[in-house]
Amino acid sequence: MASKSDNNKENELFNLVTEIDEITYSMNTRLIKERQSLFNDDLSTKQIIVMDLVKKESQISISQLAESMNVTSSAVSQIVSKLEKEKYLLRTINPDNRREIIVQLDERGHHYYLKEEEINKEIVKRFYSRMDMKDIVQLRDILVKLNLVVEEELSKK
Repeated sequence: MASKSDNNKENELFNLVTEIDEITYSMNTRLIKERQSLFNDDLSTKQIIVMDLVKKESQISISQLAESMNVTSSAVSQIVSKLEKEKYLLRTINPDNRREIIVQLDERGHHYYLKEEEINKEIVKRFYSRMDMKDIVQLRDILVKLNLVVEEELSKK
């Protein structure tokens, strides 16, 4: 049976983590709104997710996108079609497997990520630069540690 001090520690930890989650959620929500206000592109969240996956991989198949997003290839194709019409993405046939469609960033897609970098620099300048560098480094180190704990625990499943 757990002692009273163990229960107090568990409650204290739970309350701290809840507070951290609420602060992080609130801050990220405001920063996302600020970023969106600086963009003049009307992209949906799903479109941005598709573009982020394409950017990360440099080129990726429709089926890989669908698997990553946990949706059907048909659903991804509709999103990609719209982004292709607007010159954010480019679809080509894989020369090694003619049944496979490869997606990569097109002109506006590259421009979007250049603009995103400018906006991120502005966010850093306006907000993060007001903190001591040692605090930013410490925050990063703590998040890296926590991420490793999460990865280790989830890999046990």
